[in-house]
Amino acid sequence: MNNKGRAGCGCLLIILVIFMVFIGISIHPFTLRIIGKQFRYEDKVFKSDVIFVPRFNEDKNGETYIDAFREYWAGNGNTITIEEDNIMGLSLLEIVTRLAKARGIKADAIKKIDIKGNSVEKVDRIKEAFGKSGVKKVIILVPEYASRRFHLLYGPSKDKEGIVFIIKPVSVSYFKMERWWKENISRVILFREACSLCSFYFNRFKYGDKKRE
Repeated sequence: MNNKGRAGCGCLLIILVIFMVFIGISIHPFTLRIIGKQFRYEDKVFKSDVIFVPRFNEDKNGETYIDAFREYWAGNGNTITIEEDNIMGLSLLEIVTRLAKARGIKADAIKKIDIKGNSVEKVDRIKEAFGKSGVKKVIILVPEYASRRFHLLYGPSKDKEGIVFIIKPVSVSYFKMERWWKENISRVILFREACSLCSFYFNRFKYGDKKRE
């Protein structure tokens, strides 16, 4: 199934997908594979101001950052912005900058954004920060299992700041999209994503867009 460029599936379909995840272990592998792919969303990538990499604790090998370096070398972004974190006393910015320099990318091409809060609050603050810096186009690199959620969080088109957010899913080694139901880590990740999507739609149903105005 090709989900490239599709708009959000809508509340009812996502709720159905979430329900199917709970009973998915007893379903035929072909159906389970289709369920997994509903969590994947992809936009067409074009040259942008920033390549943004949100923090994913499970990405222990930095695969999303490595993909950001590839996009940078491909000329798809002027700078790389990462979501800051602290790992065993080290700044994530420092770690990623070292990785970038080892690949011939200058240190000043790596920026950070350090914002706290829940997912919706964080997204709103990130949008605001990018808006204040004059950014107009942002490529967001996320593991493929989270790409549908980030598409919903950042919106299918320009937001009120006038920024276009482009979602690019990254295939990561620790998540097996084609057999997620057979791998313990993949099952946990997809279950967590299902809960996050359910929470997103519940809050939107309960509060509408008031919280984001």
